[in-house]
Amino acid sequence: MASLEQSALNQKLRETGEREKLKEYILNNLNECGWREDLKKHCIEFIQAKGIEKVTIQEITSAIAPQARASLPEDLKTDLFNQLRNFSEQHRLNGPGK
Repeated sequence: MASLEQSALNQKLRETGEREKLKEYILNNLNECGWREDLKKHCIEFIQAKGIEKVTIQEITSAIAPQARASLPEDLKTDLFNQLRNFSEQHRLNGPGK
């Protein structure tokens, strides 16, 4: 998706309040499936392995983020994509998948 399309979609999501609803939906789903708890556990293990006095937030983020992204539930990603596509079509925007 081109950045102009992303910008229009993001703006419309904000204007309608749908962006906040989607954020809440995602957080609830990630809590329910245990993803956030698993992520927290990985962060704690990483910090313990490096030593709390020797680790930076940047190091934690760099080490954990790729694994966190890779472990996002596929059904959540698909559902979110479909919701964004439907929203885009309802508001006549050139959105995902077009």
